[in-house]
Amino acid sequence: MNLTTQRFDLKDSREAPARRHLSWRGFCVEHVVPASGDSFAYQWQSNLHFCALHDILLKDGGIQAGSDREITQKDLRSSLTYVPKGADVRGWSDLTERRNSYVAIYFDPGDMHEELDQRFPEDWRVRLYFRDPELSASLRRFSKLLALGEGADDLFAETLGLMTVLNLQRTTADQPATKPALSRRTSSRVVEYVDANLGNQISLEDLAATAGLSRFHFNRAFKAATGESPYQYVLRRRIETAQALLAERGSSVEQVAAAVGFRNASHFQKVFKARVGLNPSDFARLSEGR
Repeated sequence: MNLTTQRFDLKDSREAPARRHLSWRGFCVEHVVPASGDSFAYQWQSNLHFCALHDILLKDGGIQAGSDREITQKDLRSSLTYVPKGADVRGWSDLTERRNSYVAIYFDPGDMHEELDQRFPEDWRVRLYFRDPELSASLRRFSKLLALGEGADDLFAETLGLMTVLNLQRTTADQPATKPALSRRTSSRVVEYVDANLGNQISLEDLAATAGLSRFHFNRAFKAATGESPYQYVLRRRIETAQALLAERGSSVEQVAAAVGFRNASHFQKVFKARVGLNPSDFARLSEGR
């Protein structure tokens, strides 16, 4: 999927908005900050589903879905817009002089049908400026991930994307079919894969392929079997392995961070301290005295 050709464009804007975006299989996310006080028009129709969380305050504006009446709501903060594939939405915005922004997810319905064992209804209508705490929380997490850029954790992002899509359809679609729990042999295979690849980036797709399941069903089955999500498990194993390496006093903090799969030492130190209660260098020093 190419976000450059599929993104929600702001037309006739005085200056180009600031955009950050990342992609994973089946979905993309982006965070957009238009220029303060800018004005623009838009029209969106795509073969992708689109959902955005707004932090926007308008001086004036309007939005219309198909032949429905125009909505002229001004305070869009914490509201959501959902546009299913093929739907047509158009409008215009005159922004206030503040930092306005939105975070959006675009996803491929075909891929999500295969992952979730569910199909989005063909007759879903556009939903404009609605509220949903769970969905909003997921999109806010994506906003934080986008701030990390290429440092975003793939395993966490993939899990979050699937849960976001599931939240979107949870009130209208049937519940996914029950899948068998992970066998002991499959669980062992996944654990072995994690331990063998702690120094690399581990994606949810990698783990699901090891188990022979879709990403969504693997995530559910693994948590049911272990009590932890795949992301929580991998993070715990990274920190446990880092503790063992630091106790040996043979490597620097930077070397340990790389050895357990962190993309930079500062992120490793932050996570390590949150989990262990000490920064890595203090932990190493205390371990030496034992």
